Amino acid sequence: MKKQLYLTTLLSAVILAGCGSSVTPSSAASDIGEAKAKAIALEHAKVKEAELTKIHVEKETKKGKAVYDIEFETKTKEYDYTITQEKGEILSSSISNNMKDDDKKKTTEDNKTADKNTQNSQNNVQTKATESTDNPASSQPNTSDSTKEISAEKAKAIALAHAKVTENNTQLLKVKKEREDGIKVYSVEFYVGNTEYDYDIARSNGKIIKYDIDVEEKKHHTPSTSIISLAKARSIALQKVPGATSKNIHLSLDDEDGKQVYEGEIKYKQMEYDFEIDAKTGTFLKWTSERDDD
Repeated sequence: MKKQLYLTTLLSAVILAGCGSSVTPSSAASDIGEAKAKAIALEHAKVKEAELTKIHVEKETKKGKAVYDIEFETKTKEYDYTITQEKGEILSSSISNNMKDDDKKKTTEDNKTADKNTQNSQNNVQTKATESTDNPASSQPNTSDSTKEISAEKAKAIALAHAKVTENNTQLLKVKKEREDGIKVYSVEFYVGNTEYDYDIARSNGKIIKYDIDVEEKKHHTPSTSIISLAKARSIALQKVPGATSKNIHLSLDDEDGKQVYEGEIKYKQMEYDFEIDAKTGTFLKWTSERDDD
């Protein structure tokens, strides 16, 4: 009897000890941790920690998601990453040249030189044109002076090569001239699926000054067979803009106050159209248009 009582007591102690050592899952288990988030960013950027001159990691909430905002620099570049705390997914990333004031000044001077060369070239052509009225033999313009500025097509090719995509796979591809911190650049923007690419490329030498890759968050929708397809919604929208094709439209399925809608935009012939289509009926809930002169 005593032996049985002893064994029962011992067994109870073992069970209690086991219960005491068990770990209840906590909310911390859903957080990958600062070190892991930093490692993900560095691996994606292909940068070693020893190369860093500065790094800052901060917890934030963006669009209702708990994220790590990670900013770091090397001697030549600046990086900015947004990574989810729960799964370590990269929501957005950007990189720009870490240009010192002297470098910016030099690039600005290069652009001024290019402007001066352009003006000189135009003056030479005008002078030759004037001379040709008196001397037909000199009618051939002197084209030896170049503007030293890459073309918009070249800038587009540089951006597509860096993104590792072909033009046929892009939507809403757009190239325009802008200035970034006093530097003359081509701004190249396009979509591939749910990912938006934005590049600033120096017009003087084709160098990528800055680029940003932003992945639009995919929303989980309740499966439904009663909504129209993405292809059908695209066709409905394009019918309102004769001549526009699938390359001119970007479209996505979203939830609007519990209602499924297709949101999108069309850019065609210097016009921009923004719209919403009821995913069940195919009717337009919103349609606006404005000139796009960029």
